[in-house]
Amino acid sequence: MVQMEESVIADLEPKLHKIFKSNLGFFETDVLDSTLRLISKGVKRERLEAKLAGSIDVKKASKLSEEIWTFMEEYNLIKSESGESGVLGKRTRDRTQEEEDYTDFTKRKKYGEKYDRASAYEGANLSNITKAPKVKAEKVKEESGGLEGVKEEGIEIIPPTPKQIQDMLKKTQQMIEERKNKLNIKVAPESKADRIAALQASIASKLNKVNIPKVELPSKPVPLLLDDSGRTVDSTGAHIQMSALPTSLKANQRAQEVTRPGQTTAKEERRKEEDKPVEEDVQFLDPRIGQRGAVRTKRIFAFHEAGKFQAEGKRDRMKIQLEKLQSEISSIARKTGISSATQLAKLVPKGTSQVVQPDIEWWDQIVLGSNDYEGWKIRDGAITNLIEHPIQLQPLESSKTEAVPMFLTKKEQKKMRRQNRREAYKEKQDKVRLGLIVPDEPKVKMSNLMRVLGQEQVLDPTKVEAQVRAQMAKRKADHEAKNAERKLTPGQKKEKTARKLKEDTTAGVNVAVYRLKNLRDPAKKWKLEKNAQQLYMTGTVILYQDINIVVVEGGPKQQKKFKQLMMARIKWEEDTYTDKEGNEHNNQCELVWEGQTKQRNFGEIKFKLCPTEGAAREHFKNAAVEHYWDQAYSTAVLSAAGQL
Repeated sequence: MVQMEESVIADLEPKLHKIFKSNLGFFETDVLDSTLRLISKGVKRERLEAKLAGSIDVKKASKLSEEIWTFMEEYNLIKSESGESGVLGKRTRDRTQEEEDYTDFTKRKKYGEKYDRASAYEGANLSNITKAPKVKAEKVKEESGGLEGVKEEGIEIIPPTPKQIQDMLKKTQQMIEERKNKLNIKVAPESKADRIAALQASIASKLNKVNIPKVELPSKPVPLLLDDSGRTVDSTGAHIQMSALPTSLKANQRAQEVTRPGQTTAKEERRKEEDKPVEEDVQFLDPRIGQRGAVRTKRIFAFHEAGKFQAEGKRDRMKIQLEKLQSEISSIARKTGISSATQLAKLVPKGTSQVVQPDIEWWDQIVLGSNDYEGWKIRDGAITNLIEHPIQLQPLESSKTEAVPMFLTKKEQKKMRRQNRREAYKEKQDKVRLGLIVPDEPKVKMSNLMRVLGQEQVLDPTKVEAQVRAQMAKRKADHEAKNAERKLTPGQKKEKTARKLKEDTTAGVNVAVYRLKNLRDPAKKWKLEKNAQQLYMTGTVILYQDINIVVVEGGPKQQKKFKQLMMARIKWEEDTYTDKEGNEHNNQCELVWEGQTKQRNFGEIKFKLCPTEGAAREHFKNAAVEHYWDQAYSTAVLSAAGQL
């Protein structure tokens, strides 16, 4: 392999990356970079394979180096056939005259007067060398004016003479001048004044081609002349009729109709003429009847005042609330037996500062039977040995009998399903017999093809098979479409799972308190927190030395799953911890207490690190459940003392 330039390496990098990816899959870019560097230096195949074997497997390195070497050989071959140099370097381009002069100057500066320009041209214009068939050297020498040709592989190369080079330069300059004349390109003048003059001349020539009518403009503004009546006149006194554009919008037309007071428009005059009554015989007219007919008034928007409907709604709500309050008061009065007092209270006027003293209290009036206390006497039969009981009211609960649902066994459910399907099938058969619905197509399969179709299958088996396969594909597509229609979306699946896990805790919340010796393992802490979140449970976790308290709140099913996690699934005994004295002990989890509370006392489960016992108890006290800590701490102390 030969050395290459950076541009060639950049072209080959995507191809080599593809070869690396097909052989290695995922690989480090450093391997590809080192391979490109080796290729640019032109290393041999053995060196490339040894370098790759240091980074990847030996077998893979051998296979990969073989593919890279094959690719590079094909690349060089293709470039050589297409006339390009391939990886051997780029083809030099023809240098310009300026580059030739610069090269000539540098060489003269380096070699001094020994350097000849003619020899420089002879060495520089090798790209213009013409090839001719091999002829005798003597003939070539005569034609070239004494210059001997150079022999190379059977071809005689004749270098141009300085005179020929001068002739070629002159011809080239003449061709450039002719091309400029054809394209009408003019050389810009050297001075700035000449360029400005040429530009003005070109502008004038272009303006002469365009015929612009000359209009004499007034030197000063023309005055506006008005006569005595305010009309516009010209200099001779003739009246000038000013043309006005007609209005197209209805709004502008209506605005034109609005005039000053006392001035009438043509439209109003036409309306007055139309409204004039037709002269008729007066003897046939009743003076009591108005002469003018029915006139349609213009309808306009009538907007409601702001806050009108809000005030009406507020009044309605207050009225409903007052009626509800009165009904509650009356029901309570009927229960307590003071309905008469309620009626008397309604008759008392509101806002009276003077308190009216009754002549007799209502409860004494029932016993005395009079309207005052003067000469009072107990009414006969008012006081007996009987006890007055209040009116028995119906209970607030519904008196309807609730039907207990009947649960069927699996066998009974299957039987009911078969019966229902049989009845639906019979009903469909009856409708087909009556002609109400079209019968279903026969369910043809490849297994029952001969039995269902018979003679048709024998006549054209290819066509029949295609039809059967199309029916089978259609039945499968319909089945999959129905399944997809019944399939729940990811959001619906999530809601269904949450609905199954969440429980109603309005009647009471189940609480469980666990105590752990050590809770430093991050994996177990993550399991504990994640399961509580997935089960939609609330609670808290207190971390304090060798007393770690876990409190969880939720429903009975949630507590059952979490208890299984804490007591069975997580292997707490695998962890060991060191106490204050330096002794190692196995970790363990204990259920301190479980029961029910009226409401939840904690939010989403979180970990709380408490440096002291007081801080831990304060955390529970803020939630009004400090007895959780007292119970867990006391049991921990007793168990440590061996009394529990």
